[in-house]
Amino acid sequence: MRIAFTLSMLLGAAAAHAAPFRDPGTPPAATLQAAQAENRLRAASVGAALDTDSERLLRASFDAADTAHRGTLSRAQAQAGGFGWIANHFDAIDTRHAGCVSFDDVRSYLKLRNAAPATK
Repeated sequence: MRIAFTLSMLLGAAAAHAAPFRDPGTPPAATLQAAQAENRLRAASVGAALDTDSERLLRASFDAADTAHRGTLSRAQAQAGGFGWIANHFDAIDTRHAGCVSFDDVRSYLKLRNAAPATK
């Protein structure tokens, strides 16, 4: 799932910021090798843990885009909040035709989309 991949990349970036400062005189290749070695030692989020992490980050982003604090997003709020994919699939997500989508609507849409067979 692209969202899980993107969110796992965000998790990796957040963890990288928590690392101690590196010597600016160190060649970039050496810094990259050290970071890769450190990432190999860190346990990867897989399965249910990855789903939980992804959903937590998605929820945080959804809540941040919900500027009216109503628990829903309009198409315009989704677009303005960086959720272009919600705006692009808004009619499919808004099954109640309410003009707004909740986080549960988005989650249901993603589950249905992942359960559907892949098409070419």
